[in-house]
Amino acid sequence: MASRPLLILPAPEHITPPKGGGGGGNIRFPTKQRQVSSFGPVFNRLRQALGRTTGAMELRDDPGSLSPDRVIVFEIAGAIADFFKAVARIDGLEFMAEYEADFEADEYFAVKDTRKGKEGEDRTDKPVIGRFYLAMPNIEAFRQLLSLWDRWERNLPFETGFAPFAHLFAQLHDLRPWGAQDRIPEETVEYWLEEREHNPDRPVRTEVELWFHQRETRRRQASGNLASLVISAGGSVVDEVVIPEIAYHGALIDIPARDIPGLTERRDVRLALADDVMFLRPQSLLVSPDEAEPIEDASLQGRWGVPSAEQPIAALLDGVPVQAHTLLSGRLVLDDPDDLQSRALVSRRLHGTAMSSLILHGDLNGREPALSRPLYVRPLMIASENGGEETDRNRLLIDTIHRAVLRMKGSAGEEAAAPSVFIVNLSMGDPRRPFTRMISPLARLLDFLSERYGILFLVSAGNVSAPLRIDSFSNWTDFSNASPDIREKAVLEALNASKHERSILSPAESINALTIGAHHHDQVLTRGNAIQAVDPFDDHFLPNISSCLGLGHRRAVKPEIYFPGGREYVRMKSTGDVLEIRISPPQQLYGLRAATPDPSGRRPDYVALIDGTSSATALATRAAHRIFDAIMDRDGGSMLADMAPEFYAVVLKTLLVHRARWNEKGDLLKDICGPEDRRQHVARSENACRFVGFGAPNPNEVMECTPNRATLVGYGLLPADHAHSYRIPLPDCLERVTDPRSLTVTIAWFSPIKAGHQNYRCFRLEAAPMSTPVEVLGVDRLKQQPADPVVKRGTIFHEHFHGAKAVPFVDDGYLNLRVWCKEDAGGIEDTIRYGIAVTIEAENAIHVYDQIAQRLRVAPRPRR
Repeated sequence: MASRPLLILPAPEHITPPKGGGGGGNIRFPTKQRQVSSFGPVFNRLRQALGRTTGAMELRDDPGSLSPDRVIVFEIAGAIADFFKAVARIDGLEFMAEYEADFEADEYFAVKDTRKGKEGEDRTDKPVIGRFYLAMPNIEAFRQLLSLWDRWERNLPFETGFAPFAHLFAQLHDLRPWGAQDRIPEETVEYWLEEREHNPDRPVRTEVELWFHQRETRRRQASGNLASLVISAGGSVVDEVVIPEIAYHGALIDIPARDIPGLTERRDVRLALADDVMFLRPQSLLVSPDEAEPIEDASLQGRWGVPSAEQPIAALLDGVPVQAHTLLSGRLVLDDPDDLQSRALVSRRLHGTAMSSLILHGDLNGREPALSRPLYVRPLMIASENGGEETDRNRLLIDTIHRAVLRMKGSAGEEAAAPSVFIVNLSMGDPRRPFTRMISPLARLLDFLSERYGILFLVSAGNVSAPLRIDSFSNWTDFSNASPDIREKAVLEALNASKHERSILSPAESINALTIGAHHHDQVLTRGNAIQAVDPFDDHFLPNISSCLGLGHRRAVKPEIYFPGGREYVRMKSTGDVLEIRISPPQQLYGLRAATPDPSGRRPDYVALIDGTSSATALATRAAHRIFDAIMDRDGGSMLADMAPEFYAVVLKTLLVHRARWNEKGDLLKDICGPEDRRQHVARSENACRFVGFGAPNPNEVMECTPNRATLVGYGLLPADHAHSYRIPLPDCLERVTDPRSLTVTIAWFSPIKAGHQNYRCFRLEAAPMSTPVEVLGVDRLKQQPADPVVKRGTIFHEHFHGAKAVPFVDDGYLNLRVWCKEDAGGIEDTIRYGIAVTIEAENAIHVYDQIAQRLRVAPRPRR
C-alpha cells in the first residue's frame, strides 16, 4: 500500500498556439538546363507514344518504360511541401507511397557544407537525403503531367495548387518505373536461395505485398491478376488479406521451384514484372527457439496464494502454455478458437509457458508476489517440424494477429472475448523481417490497433543468434583472460561495427508500441561452473549481445526501454586471424527462472533459466500490470483511481518510461559509436541510443513517491495545433538553496498513422517550460540521455534535467509547462490521447512531496 501515492497534475489551461512555418534544406540542385536535357527525352518519348492509337499498349509491353497504370518512381533530392495535395489535383494520378532514400553526391546534387571556413562547398563525403514518391497515373494523368513539364520547361506560371510540381522537376534525380529491382529485396533473394538449397523440388512459399488501391473494384482486379499469374505458372494462392485501415493488400503464394532461378536473378519472370506487385518477401512468421534445461522444483507447491476473480487487463499472444503447471493453474484465461492446444505436445509448450510465468510471477529468483488478476492468453504458435514453435504457415501472419486482437476487443457485432484487456504482450519478432527503412505491414497494424482501441502493445526487440566478430582479439585465451573493462570495450566496438546486421525485428518498429530490449542483468545468486564461457560485460546496464539494436522509423529511439534479459555469457565460435564469439546457452549459468514443461509431459513443477528480449518483454508487461494495480489502489490513497478507461494504456506507457535513465556507460557508448568530434552531440547521442534507448526503468519508483520525490501525473485530449499549459507548484525547500535536484518530464501518446507516407506519424507532442529550467528550478538538461532532436521523433517525449543552482523562484513558485500537439503527416481531424508525468526530486532528505502536495490542495483554479 503506497504511503505517498502519485499526485495528480492540476487541470491545464487550453490554448491555441500560433502555427509554425517550414524550413528549407541545404542541398545544391542542378540547373534547369541539366534537368531538361536529362528528363526531356523521357517525356518526349511518352508524348509520342500517347499520340499513337496503340501507344499506351506499346508502353505497357515494355517493362522498362513509364506506362499508364504502372507505378512510377519520382526520386528527388530533399523533400517537397504539399506534394500530396498537388497530386490530388490531377485526376487519375493515384498516390501510392513515399519513403526516404539517399544517394551519393555527384556533380549535379550535393549537400552544401555549413562548416566554418567551408561554407557553400560540396560535401562529397555525405549522401544526399531525398524521397521516393510513388504514384500510378492513367493516360489522362500522364497528359496533364506532360503539360506541367512543358510549362516548367518554358518558365510559364503554374495554376494555383500545382506549384509543388515545379519543385519536383527542379529536384528530380531519377524518373523510372517501379521494377524488379524494387519488388525483390536482397533478403528475399537470400531466402529463396536458402529454400532452394534445402528443398530443391518444393514450391517456395512467398509473401506478396500488392499495391493498395482505394477503390475496391481496382483491388479485386489486382487480386484476379495475381491469381491468374500464379496459377498459370503452376503455383497457388494460399491466403489473401485486405486491411483498408492500414492500406494493406497481401497474399501468400507458392512459387514453383523452377521459377526461383529467374526470380533470384531478377530476369524476365512474369511475377517479377507484374505491375500490381509492390514487394515479394519471405513469409513472415513469429518463431521461438526450442532451448531450455528444465529442472524439477518441488518447492513451488502451495507458495502462490489464490488468484482473484477480477477481469484480466493483460493479454499474451504466444505459444500454447501448460495450463496445469503449478505456477499457472487457475491463473490463465485461455482463448483458443483455432484449437491449437489439441495439436500442441505438452512437453514442447516452452515459450507460452515461460512467458506466462514471467508475467504472472516475475523472475522466480526474485521471489515476488504473483499478480492478483488472471492473464488472458491467445495461442498463436505450436511446435514446428524444425523444433521450435512458430505461427501458422498457411496464414498470413498479419491476419493471425489482426483476428486475435479483433476477437479480444470485439468487432462486426461479435462480443468481445476480453474487453477489459488494454496491455498486449508480443514477445516475438519476425527473423525474416529486420527493420530497414520502411515500416512493415505488421507494425502498421499494431499502430492502428493501439490508437483505435487504446491498447499498449509491448513488443520484443528481437534476438540475434549470429556470431560476433571481435577484431581486437585473435584468440579465445587472450579474450577470456582480458580485464573486464577491456573485454567490454572490445565487445561494444564489435557490436557497433555490425549494428546494421543486428537491427530490430518486425514489428518492433511500431511507433505506438513500446519496444523492449534486454539488458545484461538477472538475479542468479550462485552461478554454475562457466566452462569455456565468460561474461562479456562489466556492467548490468548494457544490452545483451543477443538483443537487437535500434534505431526505429526516421531514426526514432528504439528500443525505448530495457528490462532484464539474463546476464548472458559468451563462448568461442571460431578463431584465427580474428576471434568470433557466440552466445552460450543459459543452462544453470544465467537467466530468468520461469516455468517450463516437464520433458516427460507428466509433472507440473519444472522450471528453467531463460534469457532474451522475449523474457525482458514479459517482465515489462508485468511491470505495467503492477503499476496499474498501484494507481488503481483506492484503499492505498491513489488519486488516479477514477481515471477514465480510455486513458489507461497511454498513462501506463508514460509511467513505464518515466523513470528510465542512462548510467555512466553512456559516455563510453558515445565514444565508441562516435563521431569522434564531441561537439556533434546529437549524432553521438543518437548512435548511443541504438544500444540503450531511454535506459532501464525502475517501475517501483512510479508506484509510489518518497519524502524527497514527488511524481505528478495527468492525461488529456488534444487536437492538432492546440496546447495544454500546466501550472505545477514547486516546493519551497528548493528555493535559493544549492541542494542537488532533478526534474523529469515524460509525455506519451498514440498517434494515428498515414500508411505509405514517409512522415507516417500524423501528430507529435512536445513539452517545454515557459521559462528555462535553469531559471525556474536551477537545473540544466542532462547530457547523459538522447539529444532533444532525437527525443522528438517517436511517440515518447522523455527528458531529464539536473542541477544545484540556488535560484529565486519566478511566477509565484510555479513551473509553467506547455504541452502542444503539432501536425506531422497531418491530414486527419482527430484528438490525441496523451499521458504526462512530471517528477521533482531532491538528492537530500528534504520535504519535497509534502510541500508540493500542500500547494496542490490550496492551488487556485486554472485560468480559462
